[in-house]
Amino acid sequence: MHTEATGASDHILERIRDEGGRVTVTRRLVVDAMLASSDHHLTANDVVDAVRSRHPDFHRSTVYRTLDRLTDLGVVDRMQMGTGPAVYHLSVRPHRHLVCDRCGAVQEVPPDVLDDVVDQVATATGFVVDPASTPLHGLCAACTTDAGPASTALRPPTRAHA
Repeated sequence: MHTEATGASDHILERIRDEGGRVTVTRRLVVDAMLASSDHHLTANDVVDAVRSRHPDFHRSTVYRTLDRLTDLGVVDRMQMGTGPAVYHLSVRPHRHLVCDRCGAVQEVPPDVLDDVVDQVATATGFVVDPASTPLHGLCAACTTDAGPASTALRPPTRAHA
């Protein structure tokens, strides 16, 4: 692993310790697998496959439990980006997510991008939005450009609202 990844790994493992967690072999393997991936938004199965590529006998349930514990410790974020499986990523730096409903691309934006909306919702309704777990859905620039003006029409929400 190159120096930048080693430094990031050390920083993340230190955060685990700071949050009262132990740095186990399993946690180190999961962190290293996530750092080594070119796509840092990984499903649990992606992480399992990455760990098993180096340690074939590793149990799937161990990786799932480790992801849950790292999420509890605040080292890993779990996001539901769409209708597929949840994705996990190391919470190295705060950011928010934009998800393209057509091609599935995920774009990161600064963490304060939703601050005004969060404040307006709280003022108007008393509801407190958790922007860290709220990806914004729409169409990315490429899908908007490729499909022309009609592409700006978004799909209606698929969830029932109470």
